[in-house]
Amino acid sequence: MNDALDSRSTRSLRGLPARAFRSFLPSSIPYLSRRSYALELGSTTAFAFALALVEGGVVAVFAKQTFTGIVPEARLNFAVAILGAMDAMANILSFLWSPLAQGAPKVRFVNALQVCVIAIIACMAALPTTEPGLYILILLVLTARSCWSGIITVRPTIWRSNYPRHLRAGIIGRFSTVQVIVVALVGLSLGALLDVNAESFRVTVPILCVIGLSAVWFFSKLRVRREADLLRNERGSEGVLPPWKGPLVVWRVLRQDPWYTKFMLWMFVLGTGNLMVVPILVITLREEFNLSYFWSILISSAGPLFIMPLAIPMWARVLDRAHVVRFRSIHSWVFVLASVIFFFGSLFHRVELMLLGQLTMGFGYAGGTLAWNLGHVDFSPPSQTSQYMATHVTLNGIRGLLAPLMAVSIFEGVKAAGGDNPGAWVFACSLVLSLIGAMGFVQLRRQMGKLALQIRRDR
Repeated sequence: MNDALDSRSTRSLRGLPARAFRSFLPSSIPYLSRRSYALELGSTTAFAFALALVEGGVVAVFAKQTFTGIVPEARLNFAVAILGAMDAMANILSFLWSPLAQGAPKVRFVNALQVCVIAIIACMAALPTTEPGLYILILLVLTARSCWSGIITVRPTIWRSNYPRHLRAGIIGRFSTVQVIVVALVGLSLGALLDVNAESFRVTVPILCVIGLSAVWFFSKLRVRREADLLRNERGSEGVLPPWKGPLVVWRVLRQDPWYTKFMLWMFVLGTGNLMVVPILVITLREEFNLSYFWSILISSAGPLFIMPLAIPMWARVLDRAHVVRFRSIHSWVFVLASVIFFFGSLFHRVELMLLGQLTMGFGYAGGTLAWNLGHVDFSPPSQTSQYMATHVTLNGIRGLLAPLMAVSIFEGVKAAGGDNPGAWVFACSLVLSLIGAMGFVQLRRQMGKLALQIRRDR
């Protein structure tokens, strides 16, 4: 029924604002998937205007610059560390979303979360620039990113239903491209406005949230193909757990799938090394280089985001043709290289190397965003896609909690001991973890061998 509905509705694109996105519609996308693609592209574009305000690099720079001199430096640095890794940290609550979404209509579920995210972000316009205001900011970003993690958890189920496997990475890559371009441009614009007037966010935030609300309308028009069968399978798959039993989903997935457990282990190691970078970069750009809002956001956030659209098509071709384990065994070495550059940039106090390190990270993020959204599909049965994603997202949240606190603890510890270049010490630790993670994926690829190819064909 949904297939027929999707076919009839495709003709209605002429009457939708989605018409503006037809020029971005590849001819390779099957006819029945085109309306879904256009609507999701419109929703992604609009939602990114609001999401940019809680992007890790942007909000961390905002906090460091705005609250310097108001909050004691060490305390502020820990807050910056938490905000910088909040994208990952908020995911620790994602185990709540898989049980709630299991058996529930997916579009309606995502719509509700979109409204919640935008409403929470809008509250930032009234943020007091006092020490309590910093803690309110952390709470708002945590809540918004937690709701966003629910959207991340559910979307792969929709994508799996609406887009064919051999084109899925390319399609999601285009969504990611649009999102990162909008986030980068909004972040830079916000930085420029804040350099002119530090209170300008009180006007900018509501405007961006109003634009973001149009994403809810776009997504509400989406249809999930064969959703009735999907929901029936979900409701009959080991029952629907209440949210407070959500951690059991993670435990169950890891226990039943040893290959996915090993994959998550090396993701944890590699991800921990990566998550140590952002907060220390923001701190060093202010304390060591004394850069403004604009230049700090350019290096810590916008720079790598601008690189991502250039690299996403390349990584999408690799992922479309390879199991995610093989993909990660190649892709992870980009982060190792970035950590090397950061180390020497901090050691020799060269801001151009810090920028080069972030651009290299952006090249890695381009592949990471694809593998993040789609990698678990190479392991999961169709009825457990959300559960596998929830496992990935939850473990990412745990390392998001540990990595920034560990990074700032090392940074402040070196400073307290009178050591030079505390940032270089942290980047050295990040390098070691990234190297171990990359080597782990190479080993896992060898262990899985032909099995990885078989899993990919079956999924």
